[in-house]
Formats: sequence, C-alpha cells, structure tokens
Amino acid sequence: MTYAILRTKKLKSFGAVARSARHTFREQPTPNADPELTRFNKGTGAKSTSKLVEALKKGLPDKLRAQSVLCIEYMITASPEAFQRHGGALNDMGNGYFNDALKWLRERHGQENVITTAVHLDERTPHLVAYVIPRTKDGRLSCRDFLGGPAMMKAMQTNFYETCGKPHGLERGIEGSKAEHQKLKQFYGALVISGEAPKLEARDYAAAALGIKTVAWRKAEVVARTNSQAAAVAPMMKKAQASRGRALNKKAQQLSERLQVFEHKRILLKQAEEELETRARALVEREREVSAAERKIAALEAERDTLGRRLEMIEEKSASRKAPGGGRKYDDGLGYQ
Repeated sequence: MTYAILRTKKLKSFGAVARSARHTFREQPTPNADPELTRFNKGTGAKSTSKLVEALKKGLPDKLRAQSVLCIEYMITASPEAFQRHGGALNDMGNGYFNDALKWLRERHGQENVITTAVHLDERTPHLVAYVIPRTKDGRLSCRDFLGGPAMMKAMQTNFYETCGKPHGLERGIEGSKAEHQKLKQFYGALVISGEAPKLEARDYAAAALGIKTVAWRKAEVVARTNSQAAAVAPMMKKAQASRGRALNKKAQQLSERLQVFEHKRILLKQAEEELETRARALVEREREVSAAERKIAALEAERDTLGRRLEMIEEKSASRKAPGGGRKYDDGLGYQ
C-alpha cells in the first residue's frame, strides 16, 4: 500500500529558517541529493536563503512574542513505491499531487502566507517543501490555530488525505496510531513484548456478532491491519532497497569513472605546471642575457662617446696650429710676395 505523507516542523527563529533553507536551496553539501538532477527541482517564491528570510521578515507582524513560531515548514510526499522511479504509477510530480498539495496549503493558510515552495526531484523520493507564515485571517501570528493539539492534527491529516491523497490513489495512515511511518511494526512488536497486545474474550466476540466493536476489538483490528500492512510493505521495501542498491552501485561506478578522469586531469595539470616552470626558468635566463647585452651596449656607447670627444679635441688642436702662417698673400696685384 502507498500512503500520502504530510509532516510539519515549527521554526522559531530566523537561524532555524536559514538552516532549513540552506538545505532546501542546496546552498550546502547535500549527500542524499544527486547534483546532476538538482537543475530539475522546481519552486515558487524565494530562490535563496537570504531572499526567504527577507520575505519572512516582510510578512511577520511588527511585534513578536518570545518563542513565537515564525514559520511552519511542511514536507509533503508519498511512499517511495508510489512513484514511477520505484515501480509505482505516479510520475515525479505525482500526476498533479504536488500541485493539489500547494493549492491545499494556499487555501488553508492564504496564498500570501505560503512564501516559498520547492519540489525536490534530486533525492530518492520526490517531495514538496513549503515555508508558511502561521498568520490568521485577523492578522495574528498563531501556530496554535493551525497545528494546535492532536485533534486538530488528526483533522488536518484527514483533510489533506481527502483533498490531495485520495484523488491520486494514495492511502491514509491509521488514525490514532502512536507509530510513525516505518515504526509501526516495531511499535506493535513492543506491545506484544510488554503484554499490551489486546486479548479478545467471549464478550468481545459476542459484541462483534451484534455489530458492536468493543475497545479490545478495535485495538485488535488496528494491530491486525498494521501487521497486514507491514507484510504488504515488506516486499516493496525489499524491492526498493534492491533498487537503491543498484542505484548506489551505479553511482559508485560513476564516481570511480569521475575519479579516473580527475586523476588524468591532475597528471596533465602537473605536466603543464612543470612545462610552465621550465619556460619560466628559460625566460629568467633570457632576461639575464638581455640585461647583460644591454649593459655591454651601454659600455660600448660610452666608449664611443669618449672616443668621439677625443677626436674632436685632436681636430681642434690641429686647426689651431695651422691658423697663423698657413696661407699666401698677394701684393698690389703684381704677383706673389
């Protein structure tokens, strides 16, 4: 049998909201999520932890009582076996199951108070997470008005099942059961061990024949139904575990292949680093050679300048020696003297 599942969590501080949101928005390592499938997750409202906290602060009253529940976190899903990935009939969006659940939340709390939702498709079982401000129609912040007491919780579970679970072929959990999810079998096992298992007597059978169910008879029905459910679930759980084992083996193989690729890239990177280091050393040596050549050129230029100045000085001295008697004169135009 496959069940509609609705769980709630009270968040009493912005820190608690942020811790939850970091997981929801995959802002921290999430070992149970496949990073290759994260891009298929869907959502409404805020897309990050900071935006969710900002939206929450805007939606809260100005004055808050100490220890007030600031936000209710809803987690809505179904038994793993209900989804096609585990052999069931529902696709990852539950054939509209999550859409109906979102509509149910908005009708229950008011659309403006359902500030953020996210459907996670990257984990083993698809599920919807919703962050809701517990604000009443008259503007009060009151979680008690929505999650106050066992009777209200029971009524909420029943209403959710009738509205969202039943139309999609899901079953409701046993009403009034003290067990949760897969703890049913262990719980009733403990009843037997402690001697609390119901003992039917003649008057219980006689009352049942008249259509009257005694307390012991009803308790016996619950135990019988639970045992029957446990027996029905066991093969599906075994099948789910085998499927999970295959998925884990496939994941391990993929990780091994990625590790090999990473190792190959690491080797190539090391080779590139060594080549770069060799080139760097060659460049340093080349710079040294260029620097030495520049110094030599500078020395030669200085020597050239010195020789030029010396040559100029020699030419000046030579010119000064020739100047006093170096030319011929004419006399009266009659001839040379």
